[in-house]
Amino acid sequence: MSAKLAMAALAMGLLSFVHLFGTEKAGLAVAFGLMALRDPGISDRGRKMAKAAIAAGLLYLAVLAGVVIYHLPGLSGLAARLAH
Repeated sequence: MSAKLAMAALAMGLLSFVHLFGTEKAGLAVAFGLMALRDPGISDRGRKMAKAAIAAGLLYLAVLAGVVIYHLPGLSGLAARLAH
């Protein structure tokens, strides 16, 4: 069961890069990966997939945060222009 959960987590982690602002998929990847790692009967392959899923989800969230922070001045200027 945990290997399937780890595989689902890895798929979510990788799919988070396909759709812009796929934060829900990245969050699910981290959550599923952590759930899979908590299973005491997880195989070595499942453990590797779960860790890869967590890494992919966290990487996506970090990249998204960096992009938002980088473009924040432009976004606030755009919001001000749209408000008028």
